[in-house]
Amino acid sequence: MSSAPASDRRALRGQATRDRIIEAARAVLIAEGHAHTSTRAVADQAGVRLSLVHYHFGGRQGLLVEVLARENEQLLERQRALFATPGPLADKWRIACDLLDEDIGSGYVRLLWELWSAGLADPELAAGWRAATAGWRDLLTDVFTAWATGIDVELPLTPRALATFSANLFQGIEVEMLAGVSEAEAPHREVLDAVGALIAQAESRSRVSPSGRTPAREPGPPGQRSPSP
Repeated sequence: MSSAPASDRRALRGQATRDRIIEAARAVLIAEGHAHTSTRAVADQAGVRLSLVHYHFGGRQGLLVEVLARENEQLLERQRALFATPGPLADKWRIACDLLDEDIGSGYVRLLWELWSAGLADPELAAGWRAATAGWRDLLTDVFTAWATGIDVELPLTPRALATFSANLFQGIEVEMLAGVSEAEAPHREVLDAVGALIAQAESRSRVSPSGRTPAREPGPPGQRSPSP
């Protein structure tokens, strides 16, 4: 009976150590880049023995894949919550565009593309990066599928193709923003807003409103009877 609480305490300490190492690796990666994110630098940042980094993650690649997976899942949860709220998709698209600046500022975008670059020569990191970006395509596929069904609109592309287009659009903008390309050189927000306007246009023309109610018909001229439903 007495061993269970001790075992629980060890598990909690182990999880706390893992969390501290992941946060340290995230900080070093964002501040110093992939090339300078060694397990020694992470251990120093976390204030733990180097052996603990290897014990919990097996090495640098395993640690960095875990950093990306955890960061990515947190943001996916945020986006799932956003798209699950009632209201037009056009409004949610605008909010998602606003969040891009937040993701740049938080370091997530830098982290994502640091590991993409490193993954060109590292299959383990490349697999982790593909898994992370696949999560966004899956989410957007579900969003566009539900949206098209909900407003009874025929999409010009499959939901998966629209999800791929949207994900790749954001990825291209992220790369240019990281490289310092200004809005004057490349009007990123204008492009994103144009996509939002197309979504709003589809919603305004649909037979069913984004809230699920059939839009009211425009009144006809005075004296003219409205057609029967």
